[in-house]
Amino acid sequence: METKTVHLTEDLLKGVLYRAKMEDVDESTAIRQFIRLGMMWYVVELYKAGKITLEEAAELSGVSLRRMLDILAEHGVKGNIKMMQQVKALDYAKSL
Repeated sequence: METKTVHLTEDLLKGVLYRAKMEDVDESTAIRQFIRLGMMWYVVELYKAGKITLEEAAELSGVSLRRMLDILAEHGVKGNIKMMQQVKALDYAKSL
């Protein structure tokens, strides 16, 4: 794990302290949790916009493909595979 220094504004610090108290964790853990939540949101938005693949989303999130599918479903996101991609995949499968 790498250490970074971050300067927090008052409102962010207030949120961190609140989460640390509510979740009974230290401030560093609360900050990591917030960063993880933000990263998940970012990855979901990228996937939803079709800018990254499912595999890339899972890799960026540090989760398995199966878990990434669950996370996307939790956010109401359906697959971003286009019809032409599905046709190509079926053609490829038939050729095997």
